[in-house]
Amino acid sequence: MSIKIGTIQGINIKLNYSWFIIFVLITWSLANGYLPSQYPDKSSNFYWFIGGASALLLYISILIHELAHSTIAIKRGLDIKNITLHFFGGVSQINEESSDPKTEAYMAAVGPLTSIVIGGILLLIDYIIGANLPDTVEAVLRYGGYVNVGLAFFNMIPAFPMDGGRVLRAIIWNRNKNLIKSTRIASNVSNVISIIFMLLGFYSMFTFGTLDGLWLVFIGLFINSASKMGLSQTIISEALGEKTVSSIMTRDVKTVKPDLSIQELIEEWFSVYKHQGYPVMENDNVIGIITIEDVRNVDKNNRGSITVRDVMRSQEELVTVSPDDKASDALMKMASNNVGRLPVIENGRLVGIITRSDINKTIQLSTEFAPTTHN
Repeated sequence: MSIKIGTIQGINIKLNYSWFIIFVLITWSLANGYLPSQYPDKSSNFYWFIGGASALLLYISILIHELAHSTIAIKRGLDIKNITLHFFGGVSQINEESSDPKTEAYMAAVGPLTSIVIGGILLLIDYIIGANLPDTVEAVLRYGGYVNVGLAFFNMIPAFPMDGGRVLRAIIWNRNKNLIKSTRIASNVSNVISIIFMLLGFYSMFTFGTLDGLWLVFIGLFINSASKMGLSQTIISEALGEKTVSSIMTRDVKTVKPDLSIQELIEEWFSVYKHQGYPVMENDNVIGIITIEDVRNVDKNNRGSITVRDVMRSQEELVTVSPDDKASDALMKMASNNVGRLPVIENGRLVGIITRSDINKTIQLSTEFAPTTHN
């Protein structure tokens, strides 16, 4: 749901489609509310132009904020692929967890500090020479200054995975030496904060009869959803770590022939072995895969005459991994292709199969029996 608009320091800069919605909303809000109250008796074109320029400056500031995070992450040896600007701001896609609490704290704190510096510089310029500047320039400077300061303070709310929440997690992590436990605590704090935001939003709407409180409700929902997602990502990242597909996959793979009827497949394979899918082999080559979902779509009256070849996912549709691939990458492939299992191919030969169940079991065992991490 994002489009790439450029690259900075090897990092892809993307715009989520929701960005266009919020850009228009901010421009409209400024043009019809804030700007007329601060600069009365101006033309409608003035308000809309300044509104658009101010909204653009806001997201340029957010991009610089995220680049600050990414710069520290890269210096600390972390891999950054993308920065995506979206409805609620921006996010740097960091492909792994910080290696220690200090890195986490530095990486989190640099964003708000950057916003404070940007806001301070803009407000200082406005204070010193703002009176001598055209209203169009002065209005953008003042709004940019205030909004960056506000952005810094908002991001320091201790709600994970916002910057303040990451600083909180780093502090807890530094004390208990356990990343997952620290993330759970930070996530629980975030859930409380999200509830407070939503309650304040509903109170505002029902007490004052305006929709302004709806923003607080959206922010609360965003914090709640993001904290749960952040916790899940941390658990998965820590559990899988550097594990490869070969360490998790099933090596004794049950395969089926393409000319087997669907009825035979049900009776002799799905009913006996309880697997949810099987690679289809012909002349020692994987030519497809068939799953229980594919079988369910076949009419019961035709299962005797329809073969595996007729309904299987063909080789062109097949998504595979190699034994040396990371297990986390295999999970990403499953998620992005909406499949539950991947054949493992090495030198053109089928050597195993890895499923969501294999990965989930690994995550569960690692979470339950994991030693203290990242001392």
